[in-house]
Amino acid sequence: MGNRAIYIIRENGENNIFSVYHGANGLSPLLRMFQAQNLQESLSQPRSISHIFEHLDYDGAYQNPRLDDADMFCKRIPSAEMPEYNKAYAEHSEFEMRMVFDLDQNCFMMEYNPNCPWYRTMGSFSIDLDVGLENVQKLLAHAEQRGITDFGRLLAIYQRSTGLEEKLESARGYMRFEEYLDSPQAQENRERYWRLFGHQQELDEETVEEMEER
Repeated sequence: MGNRAIYIIRENGENNIFSVYHGANGLSPLLRMFQAQNLQESLSQPRSISHIFEHLDYDGAYQNPRLDDADMFCKRIPSAEMPEYNKAYAEHSEFEMRMVFDLDQNCFMMEYNPNCPWYRTMGSFSIDLDVGLENVQKLLAHAEQRGITDFGRLLAIYQRSTGLEEKLESARGYMRFEEYLDSPQAQENRERYWRLFGHQQELDEETVEEMEER
């Protein structure tokens, strides 16, 4: 099924935009940027971060030429197709998140798509990019010490340590509340309440009339 996201990398005054099939979470973007920056330092030929990002596979390795799209972490979006992607994000839940790496301003922002009921109350979060990458480095060092290699466990640790877990649980609770309000059970409860309320009104009116008669 995937959890799709749009990644935007602003580098040297230009926007480079990517579609990511498995990347709508709090850890993937910073982890991939951490990998890309490490690769940039190790490559013999100078390459931009945007170029390296486009050539990352799911293991964080640099593949040039690219492998099949299904084996790569992201796919570049041609500028001519961006209006279509922006519309999909604004009106539907196909893309669950949007990430912006502003390399020129040292800023990282992630935004949860409110069209996804489970993210309705999440909003967006920003952090200095170097701080975010330092957090990832600490997470990876912690994981290495404890022999943790599973991404799901890493994500859980990251979300707990950053407070995202609590916010995500609150958003899921709000989604469940919305689902309840639209459920047949809620409608039945509302109808029962109004029947009882109407009956109580009748009793109150009868009581008032009796007192007036006395």
